[in-house]
Amino acid sequence: MSRQILINYEEVYSKTAELRQRIQAELREAEAAYRQAGQALRHLDGRTNAVFMESMEANRVKSQVTCETLTKLLSFIEASARQVERDESMISRAFTSVRVRIRRR
Repeated sequence: MSRQILINYEEVYSKTAELRQRIQAELREAEAAYRQAGQALRHLDGRTNAVFMESMEANRVKSQVTCETLTKLLSFIEASARQVERDESMISRAFTSVRVRIRRR
């Protein structure tokens, strides 16, 4: 059993970017669907329409908050991967430096 964790950083970065784009696309589609539903149901009586529109607006806001949260999580994942990549590089350079010094002795 290997005790190494191998991370393909480029894959992490490309996947987080892809997921961000998909989230934004889904949000745009949801916004369009909310607008379309709102316009299609404008013929409802005032009270029913008001309740429906209020409910729809609450769901729209929840969708936006969910997308923002997911985007922040993706940013956190990407930033963490970048930090691990930097740390890994720094450790690698340190070990290389130590090996060079040991060989010189």
